[in-house]
Amino acid sequence: MSGDFESCASAELAAKVREGDAEAFAALSARYLWLVRAKARKFAGSGAPETEDLTQEGLLGLYAAAVSFKEGAGASFATYAGVCVYNRMLSAVRSYGSSGNRTLNESVSLDSGEALLPPGEDPGEAMELRERMAALQKKLQGALSPLEYRVLELYLCGCARREIPKRLGLSQKSCDNALHRVRSKLRAMQ
Repeated sequence: MSGDFESCASAELAAKVREGDAEAFAALSARYLWLVRAKARKFAGSGAPETEDLTQEGLLGLYAAAVSFKEGAGASFATYAGVCVYNRMLSAVRSYGSSGNRTLNESVSLDSGEALLPPGEDPGEAMELRERMAALQKKLQGALSPLEYRVLELYLCGCARREIPKRLGLSQKSCDNALHRVRSKLRAMQ
């Protein structure tokens, strides 16, 4: 199916993304991944999120560009997308450096193996808990759409309900509906 998109102009792909075509966004992402990675490298260094996190933010910026692009407004899609990606990453870097994120920024990843167990914690139990959490995460990823999973992830990370649409570049209603579907699917999984 992605072969169908190779001959499409970026503006056409953006129009298909606005219509809800996930494959069009996948094709657009593949086409502009070089741009996202190049901009992420510009921000890399101390005081900035990891390059992978910046790349994720850049892809969200690319999605926002696709959804909001207006052909004939004076800029090509590539130029517009570059600005949206850059602004999204700049916002992430500024947010990362804020004192509100200090605890999160200074934390140690559970996946890194650097995490220390609290005194008296059994390493076997900790490993079993990690395995159960990984299984639950895999089950959630299989049951939820990518949008639903991202909304849930932001919600569980403490993001305010009104902040989620801003981070994803979507409407409040879209995010509220996604959160409602997540709740319904979680109830059905019990």
